[in-house]
Amino acid sequence: MSTAQPLSDVQHGQATTARTLHLTNPLMTGPDVVHLQTLLAAYHPGDVDGEYGPATAAAVKQAKWSLGYPDAKCDESAGPQLVSYLEGEELPADFQARRAARRHDQAKSLTVREHIVTVARWGIQHEPQVHYRQSRPIDGLHEARKLPLLTDCSGFSTLCYAWSGAPDPNGLNYSGAGYTGTLLQHMRHIPKSAIQPGDLVVWGPSPGHHVALVLEAGDDPLLASHGQEKGPIAIRFSLESKYQPAQVTWLSCLP
Repeated sequence: MSTAQPLSDVQHGQATTARTLHLTNPLMTGPDVVHLQTLLAAYHPGDVDGEYGPATAAAVKQAKWSLGYPDAKCDESAGPQLVSYLEGEELPADFQARRAARRHDQAKSLTVREHIVTVARWGIQHEPQVHYRQSRPIDGLHEARKLPLLTDCSGFSTLCYAWSGAPDPNGLNYSGAGYTGTLLQHMRHIPKSAIQPGDLVVWGPSPGHHVALVLEAGDDPLLASHGQEKGPIAIRFSLESKYQPAQVTWLSCLP
């Protein structure tokens, strides 16, 4: 009869975290770190490289705050309970109350542009439940953060505006219509140097081929793109442009 000891979850490379992760020198590494980094995608943990570095630790702190951990517990260590919450385990009632209060306070302080970016990042976070479909009227237009969601690139951009209380970027008073052509017709055409988070970029001549939303400005803006079933995703402008027509138009209808 074999006397071999069973492998732990970490040795198996399974998804559960059997230890508390924190910043060390050298850095903690392993498949449990990879799994945690994957769960933390919405909080920007850095590269999914299996190393528990400063970016991952900062993402853990932000995740704890967003999940409703008490202020004193919003630190940079990640144990099995945090992983369970990130995987979908129901939060305790006091956590839910703190989370709701923090979201309310945060929402009051956000600008319209920040709201738009927040909604776009929410879409990226819920990518498995956001499917690509070209159909009108735009799905979920009057049902904020609807899941599952069926939409295309211009529909997703329009939803980010609608759910944030911004004017219809298509100029159609949220009739349920709108596409890249109406975005090009209604929005201001601006230079790349003037873009801000929440603005849009369209590839191709009118009526346009694809549109994405600016998450972060800069020399190589970070975009939210929903041009296929694997989406919406966060992608750099330079990388998305490799798959799109050469002509580019930057658009804004916000202050």
